[in-house]
Amino acid sequence: MHDDRCTLVVEDQDYRVELYEKRSLLSVLWKRHLEGEDLHEKYLTLLGIVMQFKPRYWLGNARAMYYTTLHDAGWISDNVLPALIESSITRYARIEAPQSLLMLDSMHFQDRVNIITQGLSDKFVFQFFTDEERAIGWLTS
Repeated sequence: MHDDRCTLVVEDQDYRVELYEKRSLLSVLWKRHLEGEDLHEKYLTLLGIVMQFKPRYWLGNARAMYYTTLHDAGWISDNVLPALIESSITRYARIEAPQSLLMLDSMHFQDRVNIITQGLSDKFVFQFFTDEERAIGWLTS
């Protein structure tokens, strides 16, 4: 992504959000593990950013996240996923630490995406990766 100008949208102790307009890519770097209302608030902010800038791709670096609680996974599935599917985002790549518990959450999230988007012909696709370059390559292929 070095060939594209990046705009810093928001940064705090929890995450850094950048927009690569030329690539229509939103990049989210999670700086620490979040749960509950803190996590929900950040996702709602991210949905607002998606609605405002209308990127096609979302690259989430979640290596700092250890896992997703059952409550948070349900909240994301009920509140964030439907909004993403209806948004401008067509591909969402999440980068995770190798062999993290988050991978189990991602498999469940991927199953939910497949169920919800069945018959929508790739309107929204989610994949998880351990390598950033592979994630970027998949997003922009």
